[in-house]
Amino acid sequence: MKHLLVVDDDPAVRRSLAAALEAEGLRISSASTAAEGLAVFAQGNPDAVLLDLFLPDRHGLEVLKDMRAQDPEAAVIVVTASDDVRDGVEAMKLGALEYLVKPYDPEALKVMLRRILETRRAIREFGAHRREQSARFTFDAIEAVTPAFAAVIIQARRLAQSPTLTILIEGETGVGKEFMARSIHHASPRAGGPFTAVSCAAIPEALIESELFGHEAGAFTDARTRKQGLFELADGGTLLLDEIGELVPAVQAKLLRAIETRSFRRVGGTVDLTVDTRILAATNVVLERAVERKAFREDLYYRLKVGHLVIPPLRDRAEDLLPLARRLLGEICRELGRRPLALGPATEAALVRYPWPGNVRELRNVLERAVLLHDGDGPVGPAAVTLPEGAGMRAASAAGASLEAVEKEHILRVLEACGGNQTRTARQLGISRNTLWEKLRAYRVGGPQ
Repeated sequence: MKHLLVVDDDPAVRRSLAAALEAEGLRISSASTAAEGLAVFAQGNPDAVLLDLFLPDRHGLEVLKDMRAQDPEAAVIVVTASDDVRDGVEAMKLGALEYLVKPYDPEALKVMLRRILETRRAIREFGAHRREQSARFTFDAIEAVTPAFAAVIIQARRLAQSPTLTILIEGETGVGKEFMARSIHHASPRAGGPFTAVSCAAIPEALIESELFGHEAGAFTDARTRKQGLFELADGGTLLLDEIGELVPAVQAKLLRAIETRSFRRVGGTVDLTVDTRILAATNVVLERAVERKAFREDLYYRLKVGHLVIPPLRDRAEDLLPLARRLLGEICRELGRRPLALGPATEAALVRYPWPGNVRELRNVLERAVLLHDGDGPVGPAAVTLPEGAGMRAASAAGASLEAVEKEHILRVLEACGGNQTRTARQLGISRNTLWEKLRAYRVGGPQ
C-alpha cells in the first residue's frame, strides 16, 4: 500500500484528505507542524508528501529543503492558500514536483497523485533493474585465470574508464562479446545511462539507417510518424553495434561521420542532431581481412579500433572452463528455481575434453539442458550433459594433437552427420554460418551455401 504524508495545520483539511485518499488505497499519515512532519518523514519513508507552505513553526519551503536533503528523490506536492506565484516558482526550483493553490479540486489531486506514484514506481523499478544489471555485468564475474585472457580483462578495465573512447571487440561467436561490452558500460562513467545493443546482421539493409539514426514522418512509404534512432535512444550511455562487419558500405560512411562529429541527421531530416553516445563495436570475423577485401571501410575500422579487445575462444582458456561452468550452473539453477547443483567429476572431465566450438554460449546451452534433464539434488552426471556423440572419445583419442586439430575434426564430423548442410551444422555447433564458413575456408573445405 502506498504511503502519503499530509503536512497541514488545518485539521479539517487533514480529515477530508484522509477520507478521500484512503478510498484510493493509500495509507495516510498526518502532521500539523513542520517538526512533526519531518519526524514522520524520517521514520515513515512516504511515497509522496502533500506539504502546506504556511505552517505554525516553520515555512514550508524550509521543510521542503530538509526533506529533499534527506531524500533527493522525495516526491513533494506543495500546497498554499496564497496566489503569489513566486512561492510556486521557488518550490519547483527546490525540487517540488507540483504546486497547488487552495481551494483545489480533490479529483485533480487524485489524478496528480496517481501519476506521481506511477512515475515513482517506474523509477524504483528502473533503479532496481540497473543495480541488478550492474551486479551481473561486472568484470569480477568474468573467469580470467588464463594469463592471456586475464590480460584482456585488465585492458578492458582501463579502456572502460574513458567515457568517449570507441572500442572494437573481436572474437568468435559465443565467446561473450556482448557480456564484455556490458561490463565495460557498467564500469564506466556512463553506468547511469542506457545501454543499447543492436545486431547489424539482424536488420534488413533497407532499414538499418533508419534504425540507427531514426527517420522523419514521410521519409519513406511506411514512415507515418517521426522515429528516434538508436543513437538518440542511447544518448548519455553506450551503443553496442554487434556484428559490425555486416554493416552495408553506404551506412558505414554515415556511421563514421556520426562517430567523428557526434552528430547525424534522421532519414528525411534536414537538421543535424547532436548526441553524447559512446560507441562499442563487436565482430565474430577478423575485420582486418574485411578491410583487405574492400568489404569494410579502412577509415571506419581504425576509428572503431581506438580501443581494441580480442577475446580468446574457450578452447584456449582451459584454466577458465570449470570455474566458468560452475558459475553458469549456479546462474541457471537460480533462473529455473532449482536448488544449487554441482558437476560430478566425470562430467567435469567430459567438459574439459570437449573443444567447445560454440564457446561460452554453447557451454551455457549444454548446462541448461543438463539442469532440465537432471533428477534429484546430487551432482550432475555425464548422462545429463548432451554433447555431440563421440566428442569425448575423439578428444581422448587425439591425445597429443593440438586443440585446433581436435576442433577441426569435430566440426568436420558434425558437417558429415548433417549431410553437408552448413546451416544445420552451424546450429548444431552453436555458432553462426559466417563463423562456420570462415573455419571451413581455413580448412579448405567447401564454401558458403
